Amino acid sequence: MARPSIQDFADSPDGRTFFAAYDALIPREGGLPIDVETSHGVTRVNSYGSASGTPLVLLPGGGATSASYVNVVGRLAEGRRVLAIDIIGDAGRSRPGPGRPRSTGELLTWLDVVFDDLGVDAVDLVGHSYGAMIALAYATGVHHERVQRLALLDPTSCFAGLRLRYLAHALPALTVPTPDRQRRFLSWETGDASLDDIWVEMYCAGARFPTDRMIVPERPSREAISRLQSGKNVTAMFAPHSRAHDSERVSARVRRSLPDARVVILGSGTHHTLPLQPAGEITAELALLPG
Repeated sequence: MARPSIQDFADSPDGRTFFAAYDALIPREGGLPIDVETSHGVTRVNSYGSASGTPLVLLPGGGATSASYVNVVGRLAEGRRVLAIDIIGDAGRSRPGPGRPRSTGELLTWLDVVFDDLGVDAVDLVGHSYGAMIALAYATGVHHERVQRLALLDPTSCFAGLRLRYLAHALPALTVPTPDRQRRFLSWETGDASLDDIWVEMYCAGARFPTDRMIVPERPSREAISRLQSGKNVTAMFAPHSRAHDSERVSARVRRSLPDARVVILGSGTHHTLPLQPAGEITAELALLPG
C-alpha cells in the first residue's frame, strides 16, 4: 500500500486543520514565506525582520515546524533578520522531491544549499530537539565554517541519550500516530502546561503528516567537538523539567565537553514547551547572539 502523499494529507480533515493552523501562526509576527527550490525539493523558509548582518536561523524539533518559534521570533527580529526553516522530510510546508536527503551527509548538504540559495554566507544557528541535532552536526561537520554562533535548545541525543520512560510514553504516538495520542503525550511531557492553542492544534493534527524516515546524526566525535572549541560562541539551554533527559546531568556533560560554552538552565519549562515557553527567557538568551 502506497504511503499517502502530502497532498492526500492536505485534503484530509487533519490536514486541513494542520495547514490552517500553520498558516495562521506564521504571519502573526510578520513572517514572509520563501520557497527555496533545490534538487532536494522545496524548502519553506519563513523570514522575519529586515536588518542586515548575520541572520539568526531557527531549526525546530521533530513535528513542531518552524511555527514553534512563534512566541520568540517577533522580538528576535526587531534587531536582525531571522530565518525559520521547516526541515525537509518533516512536518511543515517543505516538500521533498526525488532528490530528498537520505543520509546525514545529504541532510547537511540540503541545509548548505538552502543557505546558498538565500545568499547567506554566515549564520547564527539555533536548533531545538531534533533541530539541535542537525544544528550540532552542521556546526561540527564539513560546513562548520559557515556557523558563527551556535545555540542548542534542550538538545536531545547530542551529548546523552533519551530517558527510557520518555521513549515508553512516546511509543504509542510513534507506532500508530493519531492526534489523540499526540495530545496525550504532549500533555504528559509538559505537565498540562498552557501552550498556544493554535500551535497545539497544528502539532496534534500533524500526527499523520507523511514524514520521511528521520535521519539521526551521530553524536559528534571529540575531534568534531574541538571545532566548536576553536572560537565558536556556543550556548546550550536546558528545560529544568524536561522528561526527555536529566537536564542537570546533560548540562554537566556539555560543560565537560565544551568548557567555554555558555550553559543555561532555564527557570521553567519542559522539553516540549520549548521554544514556545518560557518565551521571555529564551528570547533574552538568544538576543545575546549579536548579529
